[in-house]
Amino acid sequence: MLRAKSAVFLGISLWLFTALMARTVESSSLPRVSVQGRRLNDEVGRQVILRGVNAGGRSKLPPFNPFEVSPDYETALNRYADAIADLGFNLVRLLVMYEAAEPVRGHYDEEYLARYDRLVQAFSRRGIYVIVDAHQDLFSRRFYGDGFPDWALREKDRDRKQRADSKMWMPRYFFGPVAKSFDRFWSDTEGVQESYAEFFGMLARRYAEEPAVIGFEPMNEPFVGYWGTLHYSKWYEERLYPFYEKVAQAVHAADPRFLIFADICPVENPGLWNSQRPRPKIDNLVFSPHYYNLGTYGTPRPPEKERAVMRQGLRKHQAQAQFWDTPMVVTEYGVSPLRRNAQAYIASLYAVFDEMQLSGAFWEASFSPIVINHEDTSLFDPDGSVRPGTPYLDRPYPRAVAGAIQAFSFQPESGRFELSWKEGGASGPTVIYLPRRVYPQEPQVQMEPGGKFRWDPGTRTLNLDPLEPGADRRVVITP
Repeated sequence: MLRAKSAVFLGISLWLFTALMARTVESSSLPRVSVQGRRLNDEVGRQVILRGVNAGGRSKLPPFNPFEVSPDYETALNRYADAIADLGFNLVRLLVMYEAAEPVRGHYDEEYLARYDRLVQAFSRRGIYVIVDAHQDLFSRRFYGDGFPDWALREKDRDRKQRADSKMWMPRYFFGPVAKSFDRFWSDTEGVQESYAEFFGMLARRYAEEPAVIGFEPMNEPFVGYWGTLHYSKWYEERLYPFYEKVAQAVHAADPRFLIFADICPVENPGLWNSQRPRPKIDNLVFSPHYYNLGTYGTPRPPEKERAVMRQGLRKHQAQAQFWDTPMVVTEYGVSPLRRNAQAYIASLYAVFDEMQLSGAFWEASFSPIVINHEDTSLFDPDGSVRPGTPYLDRPYPRAVAGAIQAFSFQPESGRFELSWKEGGASGPTVIYLPRRVYPQEPQVQMEPGGKFRWDPGTRTLNLDPLEPGADRRVVITP
């Protein structure tokens, strides 16, 4: 009997070891992404375009998951990750909540962090990169927002009722306790900012061996507080950028390969403000503004007018990235897929994204009936089914190009996708994602000059072998 039990134990141990090894190999299959001037490149030398989604608004409230746990965590996680992968995304901006991670100062909640680990691993196994986004809105749930734990607040604010039912929550940034909380943070009162930077150092050590985690966004939509409202330009140079540098130092002490995604004050989201601010002193820096205009909130415009407005705002953002000589990833933008104009807005936005060769993450994806502050913006219904506008995000795009992209475009009416690039000596193929809804059968491919290519119906990708460096190439793909 003892021998039989030993054999069973040995068999289970071998199975667990094999499963863990398979997961390790699988989760390490993504090539690392780095900053190369104004481009994102992977480690085999290809220019990378990232198209993804934020995961997700439901993470702002306990138990801080982007989905409801039913019937169990693993089943719910896999359904959620599969739904995101099925839309062709190769990027997730994954919300991490400081309140959940460090509810007691100096003590990290390992149960919450282990669940976050499983989210990272689930996306990694599906070939999806992750930006770790330390999310906040209005600083705290005590102010109708989310983000920081109670110990980071003034003592007199810690007993306020936690609420998430405001119909007009954004003006609350100028509410006294919110503004004063930001003032305390920017001046590092009681060392809150120091603790926050240490938190990032812990996360960076945790994910140093996970290539799917490409970097960290130190704060979602950082706000100025009272002092910054009065000294707006100085706030960037004397408060925000030194904070980013502090977080970057903590992250890069663990692994200098991580990217740092630098957001801006949300009043600039439409692309209205100064685009020549001095660059923070950070290696592997990525400019990561958000972009929302009136069309996000339902103001209809003719498509050409809408695209002109989008170009103007996004080019303003891009000018800042070019001034810094960094890539730009727009880490939030979007429209509710329930709006009647969602299809037209998405088509216009992505036409401009393609034209400008932009990467970014749509806001947002949750599986939940809980709506925070009346913003019903998820790509999915609570049961996980897609909403009316959601399928139009499932578009073709070049995920990795073996050289420098010159241009790419997609015509939704005909299904024609076109990409031109100059070969750069990369050791991997050019990879183009082609959604099933546009290309239900094997696509028609025309290349100039000719070359070898492979269609993978499982991953829905067209893989084009590289030619000699310097070659000008063009591919046209039709259904």
